[in-house]
Amino acid sequence: MNTFLSDAQLALQEQFLKFVAEQISPIARELDSEKISAKEALSRLSKGGYLGMTVPKEYGGQGHSAVELVLFVEALAAASAGLGLALASHYSVIELIVKYGTETQKSRYLSHLASGELIGAQAFGEEMAGSDFKAVQTTARLENSDVVLTGEKTWVVNGDLAGLFAVLAKDGENLGIYLVDSAPSATVVVGANKAKLGLRSAGTCDLTFNNHKISAENYLGVRVSGAEVEKQVDAVFNLSKTIVAAAAVGIADETLKFSAERALMREQFGHSISKFQGIQWKLADHSVETEAARLLTYRAAWSHADEPGEFRKYAAMAKMFAAKVARFHSGEAVQIFGMLGASTELPVERLFRDGKLTEVFEGTSEIQKVILKEELGV
Repeated sequence: MNTFLSDAQLALQEQFLKFVAEQISPIARELDSEKISAKEALSRLSKGGYLGMTVPKEYGGQGHSAVELVLFVEALAAASAGLGLALASHYSVIELIVKYGTETQKSRYLSHLASGELIGAQAFGEEMAGSDFKAVQTTARLENSDVVLTGEKTWVVNGDLAGLFAVLAKDGENLGIYLVDSAPSATVVVGANKAKLGLRSAGTCDLTFNNHKISAENYLGVRVSGAEVEKQVDAVFNLSKTIVAAAAVGIADETLKFSAERALMREQFGHSISKFQGIQWKLADHSVETEAARLLTYRAAWSHADEPGEFRKYAAMAKMFAAKVARFHSGEAVQIFGMLGASTELPVERLFRDGKLTEVFEGTSEIQKVILKEELGV
């Protein structure tokens, strides 16, 4: 693999950074405090053309690879990491339809997802079914030419904004994914946005289906075996965790910049604290591990299209390592800032909260280790 970006990708990276600086950074604090809604931020992403990056051009998207998507999320997360989580959910739905959808489903949904007319939401998780997705209790009952959905999904990212849900449900003993494009109603109840530690610019809520009817045509693709549905679920999580890894890299890189600046500015005992070896070593470790996380995340994104048999492994590696780097070194940034690091007036406190949650959303660090031991054949 060529680990260096092409000239075209470098030009795009500059474009991404400029967009974030102009459109997202000025409202980052208000997004975290929820004074400005995620809807406003996603509207800005939509106008910039950033909701259809991996949608094929023939369906109204830009036809970019996962590498370009990761570059965008990395830039975005430096300002508002929760939006990276929102994109993980949105692009999960796109991934499912591009890879497994029927031609009718692609024609019906992809252009609207690319334009932002529809926001996608992955609705797989339940109270007793997270990483153990086979434990889902939501049912899909066939009734003539319809499917009736009953059950409750929890922690649905974008659930309060989504126009299209990808819902994992059981039809008897078989799993299936269903595309639900219904607005909230008596049979589709969307709960309030959940208050949470970090990543607050992504809305998260519960979703209840009360005997909700959809057409049987809304089954993703064609009816397949349980093993094939497991591959679909795996494909979703592999992409979403790579996106979250990119968000973690953005957090780590941003906290490194803040830490270095603070070390140069802050004086104690007659010197800037950058002269103290304890601070120097923190910054050196932060620099090395951020760059390692970045390259591992790029490696995962590259394998999505160019080495798909290795994607599951590298996605797990990137998610586990980048999240750990974001969590640990954002904490070290708080140490370098001292009490100022606890102030909500500065971004470091928010980055610390966001960094921790990258270890939880889209698969915990512990489940990534389970995946990696499986990849080793153990």
